[in-house]
Amino acid sequence: MKDFYTRKSREEGYYARSAYKLKQINKKYQLIRKKDKVLDLGCSPGGWIQATLEIIGEQGFIVGVDITPVRKIKAKNFKFIKEDVNEAKIEGKFNVVLSDTAPKTTGIQDLDHERSYDLAKTALKIAKEHLERKGNFLCKVFQGKYYPEFLKNVKENFEFVKTVKPKASKKQSKEMYVIGKCMKPKKE
Repeated sequence: MKDFYTRKSREEGYYARSAYKLKQINKKYQLIRKKDKVLDLGCSPGGWIQATLEIIGEQGFIVGVDITPVRKIKAKNFKFIKEDVNEAKIEGKFNVVLSDTAPKTTGIQDLDHERSYDLAKTALKIAKEHLERKGNFLCKVFQGKYYPEFLKNVKENFEFVKTVKPKASKKQSKEMYVIGKCMKPKKE
């Protein structure tokens, strides 16, 4: 028997239960707004893209980057880049950078956390390069020894930082979502 959010995602046509994680976070923190330009790192299978398209409307735009193709999404305001996040040629500025990337887990918690931390660092680096001033950032990272360091790095770059675990996350999961709102100006 699948859990509530997995069943609900199938019933409502979302490609992944993660759509509800994003919707729950955005409802409370308003990271994504109508007409926003959004970059979604690690976007496959497409649940966050579906949820984001609902929020931004037809006048917004979303670019998704992943090495794994997304499911079929018919939207004129969506562009998919099939690349590794580390190597993708991303152009332009965005109001929001999202990252729901996760490593292939091994079951070895320290190794899984370290790989998650590396992905989160990459997402933050991309956000710093491609976010508009005062832009927003949302990133998944597994809890572990590097988690406080990642939080510190986010706090250095954003006015408001919060960590959340939405209801749609599995209770036993080590994942946390780090929110960075209102990117600070770059230090010269």
